[in-house]
Amino acid sequence: MIKTTIPEWNDVLKKCIRLTHKYLVDNPEAWTKTLNKKPAPITIEKITLDISKMFDKNPKIKTPTTVPDELVAELLELICEYDKSQRELIQKQYNNQKQIEQVVVGTFLEFYILKNSIEYGWIQTGNCLSGIDMIKQNEDGSWNRLQIKNSDNTPNSSSAGFIKEKGNIITWKRRKSTTGTYYWDEFPDEDVRVNLSEQNFREFIKEYYKK
Repeated sequence: MIKTTIPEWNDVLKKCIRLTHKYLVDNPEAWTKTLNKKPAPITIEKITLDISKMFDKNPKIKTPTTVPDELVAELLELICEYDKSQRELIQKQYNNQKQIEQVVVGTFLEFYILKNSIEYGWIQTGNCLSGIDMIKQNEDGSWNRLQIKNSDNTPNSSSAGFIKEKGNIITWKRRKSTTGTYYWDEFPDEDVRVNLSEQNFREFIKEYYKK
């Protein structure tokens, strides 16, 4: 499980739960959980369940639940001159690539940053807060809010709307999709930034799969 990438992960988990609950006490409107289409009561039990699920993730590719559009395959073969005999392999590769990019890399990114930022006060909030992935409480009691994206072309509509409305949530992305350049040197915390790099991130992932 990915929690094993974090030293003393159980203490880190407890800190994430405690501070997420504290944030929601101050900002109940950020709570994402509903009950009968209405905001559910904010409880430490619900927060614990949500964040614990995040820590228990095992990044892997799942069997597809949808059927590929054969017309797309036929057009690729017609327009791009793909080999028809390789259709099944190409479809499988495409599905696997999407999962790795959208789910697997994103999960590792969250834990890589958590591992390198927990000592500076940042914690992960699971799916408890709308449009927010990480928070940090300042000495004056105010909060820093951060949304993390693997690429500049991956934000979802709900979180984008939340950020536009609030205006005080920092969005940081790992890479620029049109150029393939990386933004590690723009991570919004100077103390954390010096410990982050693309090379170290890739090593972080590879070490997980070597175990």
